[in-house]
Amino acid sequence: MRMVRIGIPVAVLAFMLTLGAVGLNSNLYADYKSTFLIERDKYSTLNWLSDETSNHWRDVVIEKLNANGDTHADVMARSYDSSFKEVSSVNRVAWRDRLNRLRNKNLAPVMWLISDDSPQAYKQGLQNQIDYQNQVVDAVDDLVSHYVVCLECDEYYSAQEVNVLIQNLRNKGVNKPIGVHLTPGVKPEYYAKADVIYLQTGFNLSESQFRKSIEEALRLGKPVVVSEYHLNGTSALAKRYGDIACSYKGVVGTGNGRGSATCETMQWNQGQTTKSEWDRWEDFVKKNDDELYVFALALVTISAANLINLPFMATFNYATENYYELMMVRPVTETIDTGVTVRNDGKVMVFGNWRFK
Repeated sequence: MRMVRIGIPVAVLAFMLTLGAVGLNSNLYADYKSTFLIERDKYSTLNWLSDETSNHWRDVVIEKLNANGDTHADVMARSYDSSFKEVSSVNRVAWRDRLNRLRNKNLAPVMWLISDDSPQAYKQGLQNQIDYQNQVVDAVDDLVSHYVVCLECDEYYSAQEVNVLIQNLRNKGVNKPIGVHLTPGVKPEYYAKADVIYLQTGFNLSESQFRKSIEEALRLGKPVVVSEYHLNGTSALAKRYGDIACSYKGVVGTGNGRGSATCETMQWNQGQTTKSEWDRWEDFVKKNDDELYVFALALVTISAANLINLPFMATFNYATENYYELMMVRPVTETIDTGVTVRNDGKVMVFGNWRFK
């Protein structure tokens, strides 16, 4: 028998053998604390990825965020808003450098995928934004904490369009929380597929008005980041309102400043194996291809020679230069066997055998 390279299907074998020991659900624990408006837009982290900002400016912003005790930084992936700096294309090398600048200072980037007041983007249609956010995910997904699909989404997208954008991210393999941010007020239809409500209460509210806005959002039963409530997140009033927000169960973060209060910690479970999990296995196989090949041959040899009392029997049904099928069979009773076959094209088949006397 000529030896064949097993490749990806062995990853399936390893996956099945270790399924009980490796958890597939992703867990994110976070109390999100950010300050995306400092002296309005002068030191806004939404400008972080723009080519119009300098690294000196970024260093000043980091100092302010660290002084505020922030854990996260809100950054914008696409914006033509004249009040902020322009970000109109994905620059993988530059973006990764800029995001790592935050991460190196213990600030986790939160990626906002498109801004309001950007008609240059909207007029190109929803598919254009889908393509753009896919570029963002390809470039920097491993560096960001989570996503906000759009800023003030209801100004330019319908609820259905927002849900399409979120579903596209899931189809893309994004396995992180996705938030939705709207103009002041709560519109439940926009949050249908969102994991987190990014709440804008509005500015210049009394404490009772501020509390009422938070309570209205919490009634929807989803985690809430009280995101936008003051134009200067380092002010005493902004910090007081941030502390008020954190007094509510279900509020998992603030975005415009906070004092010493701690918000509720969010535990997020995607609850399913997504494309990214298989990507991890493929990466593992690419790095350990030879070892996995030897492992599979050893498994078949051990099974054939009865050197170890395995809970199943492993055999090569076929093995040629271009094709193979590895079969694992486990007896259930004297007359019933169950098993699985794994082919070199990646196809897996579960089967059962019943024998009649």
